[in-house]
Amino acid sequence: MADSRVRILLIDDDEDDCIMLRDLLTAVDGQKFAVEWASSYEAGKKALLSREHDVCFLDYRLGAKTGLDLLKEAIADGVKTPMILLTGYGEHEVDLEAMRVGAADYLVKDQVTSLLLERSIRYSIHRRQAMQAILDREAQILVQDRLASVGLLASSLAHEIGTPLGVIRGRAEYLELQLRNDPGIKKNVDIIIAQIDRVSKLIRSLLNLARGDQMKTAGQVYLGEIVAEVIELMAHELRKHEIEIKNELVQAQSVPIAVRAEAGPLHQVLLNLLVNSVHAIETAMKGGRTTGHFIRVSVQDMGTQWALTVEDTGCGISEKNLKNLFKPFFTTKDIGVGTGLGLVTSYRIVESWGGAIQVSSVEGKGASFQILLPKSAS
Repeated sequence: MADSRVRILLIDDDEDDCIMLRDLLTAVDGQKFAVEWASSYEAGKKALLSREHDVCFLDYRLGAKTGLDLLKEAIADGVKTPMILLTGYGEHEVDLEAMRVGAADYLVKDQVTSLLLERSIRYSIHRRQAMQAILDREAQILVQDRLASVGLLASSLAHEIGTPLGVIRGRAEYLELQLRNDPGIKKNVDIIIAQIDRVSKLIRSLLNLARGDQMKTAGQVYLGEIVAEVIELMAHELRKHEIEIKNELVQAQSVPIAVRAEAGPLHQVLLNLLVNSVHAIETAMKGGRTTGHFIRVSVQDMGTQWALTVEDTGCGISEKNLKNLFKPFFTTKDIGVGTGLGLVTSYRIVESWGGAIQVSSVEGKGASFQILLPKSAS
């Protein structure tokens, strides 16, 4: 907390009870409290949803509804604030129901003392912190399990994909020999072979990632070259959707920008972000914003790192989805469009080079992804 005060929300339609609680809290030694009073069910709900309090006391009787009703609604809306139910009389059934639906504690008003209040507040906050730590740990283990599954999947697919890729490359080479006198077709076949080699390198990179060997294969890569290649690859999609591409790396530096990475995987990371930007802009167009769309790629010197930023004018990302963005198999795309592995794989690849991916977004206006990559000595 910014200061040492514990922020208390009191939801009670009786002002006398509010005054009593304030007085009891004032008598607590060694701790200061900031108390906000909400005098109705709706005012209390609005204050709870602001998530600005450390503890909430709510009266059992709140007009036509009860504190239990508010407790259930708040928990359903994702409120994590510990909530302590207050009542004017002891009632075992209410006590049990309060604990069942998620109350942190249950207190009878005429039995409350300063010591009991302080103890209930302290225990409730500690219990909430302990529970959150456990949940952060249900989530970390789950992510690790999912990432292990991704590694196993990558290893399995590498063999299954590698064999037909080898056949395709061999046939493409044979076709190139047959058509070496036709420069136009030969050029297209060369492109096919180059893309096959790129996929093969990406598969090897995924295997290295699954084994934890990615850092060993990192070398010096020039950002300008990677950005130019990916933009050229996306040119048709960008023209089709009338999306302007703003490549600020062209005029950003007179000296090539070198980072520690791998060309193939970094190419795939940037391609993934650009494809996502196109999809986001498509969604924005369907929502009514049909003109003025662009994707900007820029770079910034961050001292020991270069920050490569991909910014778009798409539909943006909600606050709820931002929290889940890099979780394995999480996707907002339709079935068959997204697998939920693109961003998490991209993050792991960048992380293995000693970098990171950061994201910021305003829902309905666009998103910005920043790839932080360690500098490479030129």
